[in-house]
Amino acid sequence: MAQIEVCLDSDSRYLTQNIRTVCAAGIDSIELCSQMAQQGLSVSADALRQARAACNSHTQLRVMLRPRAGNFVYSVTEQQQIQVQLLQAAEMGADGIVVGALTTDAQPDLPFLTQLLRQCRQLGLTCTFHRAFDACASPAETVEQLLALGVQRLLSNGTPWQQQQSITQGVRQLATLQQYIAGRLVLVAGGGVTLANLPQLQQTLHGNTQLCWHVHSAVLTEGKVDSAKLEQLQHCLTEQAGSNPQQGEPHA
Repeated sequence: MAQIEVCLDSDSRYLTQNIRTVCAAGIDSIELCSQMAQQGLSVSADALRQARAACNSHTQLRVMLRPRAGNFVYSVTEQQQIQVQLLQAAEMGADGIVVGALTTDAQPDLPFLTQLLRQCRQLGLTCTFHRAFDACASPAETVEQLLALGVQRLLSNGTPWQQQQSITQGVRQLATLQQYIAGRLVLVAGGGVTLANLPQLQQTLHGNTQLCWHVHSAVLTEGKVDSAKLEQLQHCLTEQAGSNPQQGEPHA
C-alpha cells in the first residue's frame, strides 16, 4: 500500500495537537514547514523542538530547509544557512530533511547538493528533493542525478513550479515519472491531493510502498488535523487499487 505524508504548518497554534493526532493515526511521515502561504519555508528551532517532543518514533519527522520564498537558486550565504539548518534538524532529532537547490539554468546544483547529501549520510538523515524538481529543465536527467547523489525521496505534482496547478492536471506526467523511476526512490505525490480526487488519482498512479501521498489541507478542519479525515484517507488507500504502470520516460 502507498504511504501517507501529512504536511503541517509549524506556525500553527495547534502544532502539538496536530502532530499527536497524525501520529495516533499511524501516518507514515510528517513534513514540517513554516510559512505555508509561501509554499513552505524553513522551521524555527523552537517549532522543531516542540514537534520532536510531540512526535512518536513510528512517524518520521521531515523538516523543510528553504530559507526564503521564490526560486531555488541560492547564494553562498543562503547555502550556509541551509547547512546550519540541516545540523540543527539533526541535533533536534529530525528523521529527514526536505530540500532542493538549482542552478540558473534549471539544473540541480550538484556541488551544493553533494555537500548536503554527505552531511545527511554522516548524520543519519534521509533526504527528500522537493518541488524544485518541477522547476527542472529535464526530469529524466534530474532523476538520475538525484539517484547518484543518494536522494531517497522525490516530491512532485507533475506540473511546472509556480503554475498554481493541481495534481489532477499533472497526474499523467507523474505516472510517466513513476514508471521511469521504477521503484528506485519514493515518489511523493502532492500539491492538491484531496479526499475527493484521491480515488481518481489512484486510477493513474500505481499504489505501492514506493509511492507516498502528500496531503495538507485535505485533512484539516479549521486549522486542526481531523482524525476522521485521516481515517477516510487511509480507508481510500486500502480500498482503491492503482493501475499498473507502463514503462516510459518523463517529458522534458
